[in-house]
Amino acid sequence: MKTLFIISHLVLNFIFPAKQEPLAITFTNVRNTRAPLVVGVFRKSDPFTKVPFKNYKLEPNGGSSPTLFIDDLPYGEYAVAVFQDENGDGKLNTNIVGIPKEPYCFSNNYRPRVKSPKYDQCKFVYSQKNNHMYLQLL
Repeated sequence: MKTLFIISHLVLNFIFPAKQEPLAITFTNVRNTRAPLVVGVFRKSDPFTKVPFKNYKLEPNGGSSPTLFIDDLPYGEYAVAVFQDENGDGKLNTNIVGIPKEPYCFSNNYRPRVKSPKYDQCKFVYSQKNNHMYLQLL
């Protein structure tokens, strides 16, 4: 009887798996509440900061700490690069030296010094227990 219960429990869990929690990203230090946030999610195999695995756009809601909920991302290891598109051209604008003119941030709140960060500096593991992060725009 106990074996039957265990087998039926395993079968039901396989057929009806537990619902995955969405990845929640809350942004702080948002000064421009009218411009959208453009979020790129990268896997290790993706060229970091160049071609994201997935792109998301968080439209402004007037709040200074908006939250993006991502529900179509499987658990795993990722890195996130974000910028606020203040002029609406769809890209991160930089000055002549390559320093961003628009607010930006990376997962782990990594702050680059001279050059763009590497994937390993920004990677995190998205899981059932690790599904919310806070990123501060620079």
